[in-house]
Amino acid sequence: MGKLQLYFSRPNLTRSAIPAQLFFCTKLCYHRKRRKNMRQEKDCIYEILTTASYLNQHKQLKPYAYQVLFEQMAERHLSDLGLNVDTTMQYGLAWALISMSLEVTNPIEDNMKLLGSTWFSQHKGPYFRRELLFRDEAGRLMFQGSTHSVLLDMEKRTVFRKKEPPFPMHEPTEQFLVNASPGFKLETELFPVEDRSVMPSHIDCLGHVNNCRYGEFIYDTFSEEEQEKLKHLKRMDIHFLSELRKGDRFTIKKSAEEQRLYFQGFNQSKDDVSFNIQMQFGD
Repeated sequence: MGKLQLYFSRPNLTRSAIPAQLFFCTKLCYHRKRRKNMRQEKDCIYEILTTASYLNQHKQLKPYAYQVLFEQMAERHLSDLGLNVDTTMQYGLAWALISMSLEVTNPIEDNMKLLGSTWFSQHKGPYFRRELLFRDEAGRLMFQGSTHSVLLDMEKRTVFRKKEPPFPMHEPTEQFLVNASPGFKLETELFPVEDRSVMPSHIDCLGHVNNCRYGEFIYDTFSEEEQEKLKHLKRMDIHFLSELRKGDRFTIKKSAEEQRLYFQGFNQSKDDVSFNIQMQFGD
């Protein structure tokens, strides 16, 4: 994990976007220079309204929309806590998303008001874990998940590995919502389906492809049947390994089983794997 692997939530991010990347901002419950207990962070509820652009022609939520919803909540959460990118950059650090695991319970519709919450749950090695939870107005669970992120030294472009960050953080609340880890390997044969190049519209404020774009890349390879099948999506795991930058050429590889889809982004310019994504479906 020595290389830079920056993945932040969504293009055109605001100044809170870096940590928002995953809330990874994980834990930063440092509001107005005062520590707040984890219960207060966990109890923060954010209203987020879905839009038609999140859905496809079958009225199913596109895969990358889950990432966007999480990013929206994270930005607001960090803002409420009084912690933004300016704080981490004072120490030359930024949050980078390494993985995201989501479990879907109920389908999300257009113009639906979602109530989201998030909390820092674990610090193990260089990884900071954060939970995320979304319900509808009636209290029904829509989807939940976990993310892992690391702090990156922006000058050295390496993972920050000191035991403690240079700014205040809370003790984690070890309430885990799903089974998740910082990474996984795809144990299946993948086949190339599309060659692409990184375009200017893919680049975010840190000069690399924003993490939500990776979900868009794989969705563009979905067949009509697979697009409709999203109504049965039960779980999605994303592992970011190496960043894509402007001008990089990459190949989307894919494999399908009856109840699973596997994707990999292979960076031809760097000759390495950029990301792995696996999706599990139910009946």
